[in-house]
Amino acid sequence: MKSHSLNLLLTLALAVLPAGCSGPKTSHAASRPGAVASSADLGDRTWGISCLSVASARKLPDHKAELDTQIWMGGVVQVLKRGTNSLWFFVQTADGYSAWLEKGTFVRCTREEIAAWTNSPLLLVTALEDVILAEPRPNAEPVSDVVVADLVKALGRRGEWVQVELPDRRTGFLPASSVEDYRQWASRREPTPDNIERTGRRLMGRPYLWGGDSPKGLDCSGFTKLVFFLNGIELHHNAGLQSRQGAAVPLDQDLSQLRKGDLLFFGRRGAGGRPEQIFHVGIYLGNKLFLHSSERVQINSLDPASPIRDERRIRTLLRVRRVIRDHEHGAPA
Repeated sequence: MKSHSLNLLLTLALAVLPAGCSGPKTSHAASRPGAVASSADLGDRTWGISCLSVASARKLPDHKAELDTQIWMGGVVQVLKRGTNSLWFFVQTADGYSAWLEKGTFVRCTREEIAAWTNSPLLLVTALEDVILAEPRPNAEPVSDVVVADLVKALGRRGEWVQVELPDRRTGFLPASSVEDYRQWASRREPTPDNIERTGRRLMGRPYLWGGDSPKGLDCSGFTKLVFFLNGIELHHNAGLQSRQGAAVPLDQDLSQLRKGDLLFFGRRGAGGRPEQIFHVGIYLGNKLFLHSSERVQINSLDPASPIRDERRIRTLLRVRRVIRDHEHGAPA
């Protein structure tokens, strides 16, 4: 089993990875002249921690710009450059995405402060959605919303409530039933096919959102990333890159080699010098059924005779990957 660990919070990939489902998204990192200032003015505060339930990282330093990816509360980024108006910062996420975050959606900090955060008594939000309240009572004033996979710091227990601190030092209370000790949670992950299906079904009906990876809205790879993360497996937020993870599964007309929990990849085959393109991903459930985010999180079928068939996906299924490891042999089954 590949369990999610705190190392991810401190590990930054070198590649710039586009998010989304429907084809490559080129990074406009600093493609606009004058869009960024020198990193020299950042001093030693070249790291950051998301302080919103999901911080939206955009292709350009503008609210109207395309959403590239989202960063869950407590997620660490490296700050690369400051925008010329000082309202936006160009950052790189722990899984390698480079995009723009607005000031106030994350807290800039030093490397030492990042280490202090990751070594603190962190709680992982396990409720799909909840609200941090100013006082331990249901009708108290909200402090912040939270979503599943967010991280907050534990300050203490008060009856059925737990007091928490956000990365920006705001404090409040959450129901104790909505969080778990992060380290204990991570140590108990069991990425079995049934657990993958159970987690995915919790998100049924949630809306599609390009670049989204939370219950507020998910694109196809954001959906698979979240589902597998909650079961202890780390995936990229990018369908093309997910298609390189795990082990290849032989694909035949009857889908006879597929198992529940396999990742299905859809796209366009390469031809005439044109490269192959992956533009969608879903989770196989068995019996030719699959779970994916397309319009909303839903179940469709690869059976042409099924009333819930997805004819486009039937035509464009390209490959299958298995990322769930076989516990007996310690390798992808």
